[in-house]
Amino acid sequence: MTTIKINQTNEELHKFFMNSDIKRWKEEIEIINVEMIFYKNLLNAHLKEHASWGEINYESLFQGIADVQYYNERFQKGLLDFNNRLSGMAECDDLQCENHFLNDHTNIKKSIESHFSTYKAFKKTLFSYLKIRYNY
Repeated sequence: MTTIKINQTNEELHKFFMNSDIKRWKEEIEIINVEMIFYKNLLNAHLKEHASWGEINYESLFQGIADVQYYNERFQKGLLDFNNRLSGMAECDDLQCENHFLNDHTNIKKSIESHFSTYKAFKKTLFSYLKIRYNY
């Protein structure tokens, strides 16, 4: 675990918190990727077993999974890009330059947190369908 030192500069503190966010977001994205593969395989296995769509609209579930995977991939690439650009913050010699990185971080944070929220809502929907199908 990384700790904050008392004599760190503002730039070092900002970078510390941005790196912490990026690390957490990368982990969340990786988990979502694994979960989407699991749910897709689970739904495919159920379809092979029952061979009918019944009262559940599997097509919309598969489309939802594809959408989550698409946006997850976009955020994963965006985070990698931002993380690579973040090293440029060390070159900043004025507050305006540093604010540019902080603003980028804030915008990414809003977008990715919205993505995670949308994903959680989709996951609730997916669980509802699975609950109905498996009578839980």
